[in-house]
This record gives sequence, C-alpha cells and structure tokens, in this order.
Amino acid sequence: MSDDAHAAAALLFVDQIDAGWAHLVLGEEAFDVPARLLPPGTKEGAWLRWSFAAAAAPPDAAAAIRARLKRGDDGGDIKL
Repeated sequence: MSDDAHAAAALLFVDQIDAGWAHLVLGEEAFDVPARLLPPGTKEGAWLRWSFAAAAAPPDAAAAIRARLKRGDDGGDIKL
C-alpha cells in the first residue's frame, strides 16, 4: 500500500453524533464509539486522523500487591 493509501486509510469521517455516540466511517466500514472519546469540539462532518502505536503492557499492580502480602504471610492459619 502506498503512503497516500495509508494516509487516506487512516482518516475517519464523523458522520453523525447523537445521544452520546459518534458514528464514524473508515473507508467502507462504519462503526459507533462513545462521543466522549473524540477530541474536544469534534462536530459532524469533521475528519479525524486515526493512529495507533504499539505500547508495552502496563505494569501488573496486582502482582506487586500479592508480593507485598506474601512477604507478611507466615503460611500459618488465618488469625481473626
């Protein structure tokens, strides 16, 4: 795919915004997303650039909590 085709494929058309939902068109595909996800001030008829970038997974906060709790666990019965 050429750079021009990539650029055109990354453009979303805001077809309609109604009841908190935005109807977006990407090429021949259409889908709805919560309007609150759009940039502030986006109106019907606007064009948006859609871009994603790969990212590392966020840190597992639960793992840190489990490790902290395990440090204080003597393995014995639970004391109420």
